[in-house]
Amino acid sequence: MMRGYRNVVNIIYWLALTIWIAALISAAVAAMNVFPTLDETVLTLERYAEYPEAEHPRLLAGRIMERVFFLVDLLQFGAAPVAVLALLVQVFVFGMPLRRAGHIIRAGCIVAAAGLLTYHATLLAPGMNRELRAYWAAAEAGEIEAARARREAFNAYHPRADAVLRLNLLLLLVAVGASAAAWAPTDAARRERLETPKLAKSR
Repeated sequence: MMRGYRNVVNIIYWLALTIWIAALISAAVAAMNVFPTLDETVLTLERYAEYPEAEHPRLLAGRIMERVFFLVDLLQFGAAPVAVLALLVQVFVFGMPLRRAGHIIRAGCIVAAAGLLTYHATLLAPGMNRELRAYWAAAEAGEIEAARARREAFNAYHPRADAVLRLNLLLLLVAVGASAAAWAPTDAARRERLETPKLAKSR
């Protein structure tokens, strides 16, 4: 019975890690395609008619990516707690040993990634969203200098946010590799699983 529960927790653990990693990769892939594509496009946004047209493509790219990152954050906020909880259950309920390096590494990476996500959600994202919306409002009102000042304030956050995303992805990929290594059977475990030869039993 306990083995069945353990398998369910392991499945949940792997699914949470998969969704978390997929969310981060999808954000990176979207950004790498949306911004270059729209930067090469000539377009006019009627809503921002008072704002210089040359900056409309970048503004539109930002609006598209804001929705993408919102969904990415929702996926992360769902997957991260589940992954951490599954890890805790594996260790403290099912007694998964922390003696093996793989278990220590995966636990450290997941906890660190969850900490970085918390930092992003509480200290980075609110300020970025505030400056981004202020930039859009000023651009829509035709307040060019104010809009550019808000955009620069938003851009000041961007290197830290980008570093958090990249580091989180790296930590989670390491956690996946460490998890696979941690669950790999040891030589002792393999020997225990080998059935005693019938010839040896007859002696």
